[in-house]
Amino acid sequence: MSGKTGMSKKAGTDGKAEINRNVERNKSAGMRGKRIAGVAATAAVCVLLVVAGHILSREKTGIVTDIEGKEIARLMYGSQTDDNQMGGDRTVRYDCEDRYEAYIDLACREAAKILCEREGIREAEAFGMLVEEEMTVQTTLCPDVMGGLLDVCAEESMLSGILASERAAAVSDTKGHILACYSRSAEDSSRNYVTYPTYAGSTIKSLSVYGPAVEDDIVCWSDLYMDSPYRQSINADGEEEVWPVNTGSYTNRMWTVQEALKKSNNAIAVKVLKDYGVGDSCRFVREAFGLKTDVEERAVLEGKEDEVLPNLALGYLEAGVTMRDLLGAYQIFANGGIYTPMHAVVAIRTGNGEEYYQEGSETTRVFSAETAYVMNRMLKTVVEEGGTGEAAYIEGLDICGKTGTSDESRDNWFVGMTPEYVCAVWYRLPRAGMKNESPAVFKEIMVRMEHHEEIGYQKPESVAEAAYCKKTGLLANEFCEEQKTGYYKKQNMPGECDCQ
Repeated sequence: MSGKTGMSKKAGTDGKAEINRNVERNKSAGMRGKRIAGVAATAAVCVLLVVAGHILSREKTGIVTDIEGKEIARLMYGSQTDDNQMGGDRTVRYDCEDRYEAYIDLACREAAKILCEREGIREAEAFGMLVEEEMTVQTTLCPDVMGGLLDVCAEESMLSGILASERAAAVSDTKGHILACYSRSAEDSSRNYVTYPTYAGSTIKSLSVYGPAVEDDIVCWSDLYMDSPYRQSINADGEEEVWPVNTGSYTNRMWTVQEALKKSNNAIAVKVLKDYGVGDSCRFVREAFGLKTDVEERAVLEGKEDEVLPNLALGYLEAGVTMRDLLGAYQIFANGGIYTPMHAVVAIRTGNGEEYYQEGSETTRVFSAETAYVMNRMLKTVVEEGGTGEAAYIEGLDICGKTGTSDESRDNWFVGMTPEYVCAVWYRLPRAGMKNESPAVFKEIMVRMEHHEEIGYQKPESVAEAAYCKKTGLLANEFCEEQKTGYYKKQNMPGECDCQ
């Protein structure tokens, strides 16, 4: 009954066909859905495999950061042909910020040394451990200080008129932290002049001669010495030879100790050293600063003291001195006599973030606060008018320092300080006889740095500022016609002048 069914036969047939089409559509949709789900699942598995493969095959790296925790270098395994390699059974190399190579080399070797001492392993193994354990080495590098130093030193010409393919500079604070450094060598690209020994020239006089002599009350600011040769002889040609050679002609007049340091007088440095004791000087610089004096001490024991006078008085130690050595030694004149070994590493963490090493305090009192301050004021006169380092003078900054030249003036030094920083500059020229421009380089570095006027050198109450007679070197009275001001340890004041 059509009324009940509501459909004709044809209609029924069409309806069944429609139902079949719907079923097929649903089946197709289901299949497409399954295919889509399958593709998605396969893709997900592939992604997981790629990620897992990356994790499993990822190159292990160590990290070096600056003082703020910002990454500045990565350590990784390399080959013997890689640049910036550290060597070892499996070579470790580093990728770092542009022109940071000297600092990264310094920091990584220091970190490796820490690992060697703690683990009882070789240096090569320590480099591998930094990578294998994916350690993070935090350093004291200060980005602002580094930027200023590189602005000056990393250019082809450090300053107008200076073209030195062998050069280096470094800056530290007054508590043993190396904030920045740079080194370049055309002779050997792997050579880091911050840690490579060379002759210190007259920069050593403050450390081996005048500082110890003031400390032991052998001399004071205005003690007088004759500006004349220490030794005179006749050579094979019948000509008179004098030693040591001064930068200028001998005056054959009396100079104060302060004036001798200011002008870097060689003969007076030798005479003060003799009064202090060559053997005592050897032991002092070895014990106080870790300088190597084996050759010099052996010569003293063999009765050949005069043969090593130039080594101690003029900066020709047989084993040489490094820039890091000089930074560490000169900090004592800025901080009241306290020595802290120079270092770049403050912390080392393992790959999982655990603390492995934390900087400790290894301070030693080298000079009394009184000696450090008197020497500080002496070194200040070096950068005043007429001093060998006057080009380092900056208006408004209390700068102290010492110049040094060696090897017929081919090696040129200035080590200077402010109440906040110590900075060493060195360069070598291909020929002798050119003016030492390192004080001017020091100045260019310092003017790019931030200074705080409220920070100053601390003057001990046991140091007296007093007028002395230029004629006698004694404390001036009202009749002394020529007077100057000096600084004295109260326990070692000169007597009063008898001018009338």
